[in-house]
Amino acid sequence: MVHVVDPTIRELHAKVYEALREYWLLSGQGPSKDDIMRAVKCSMTTIIQAARELRNRGYIHAPKHAIKSMKPTDMDRTISKYPPDPWAELEEPTTKFWRTE
Repeated sequence: MVHVVDPTIRELHAKVYEALREYWLLSGQGPSKDDIMRAVKCSMTTIIQAARELRNRGYIHAPKHAIKSMKPTDMDRTISKYPPDPWAELEEPTTKFWRTE
């Protein structure tokens, strides 16, 4: 797994990216913007701004006006504003945004 530390990215945009990536890993398809909005607990405007910014930075592929089409360009990449916690690798992986049945 590759972790990218991007000090210029907004934390909420990194959270949107992580929710999108996690959904793809769990289901094999993209979530709707409404799904991401509920998972991240923010407005639709924020989701649209985050998608635009993440697309411009090359973190996601998101064609305009297509539903459930946002996809990370690299499924093994995680991004954040700060370096990851080195102890987190020792913990069992869990989902942050989506329930698994």
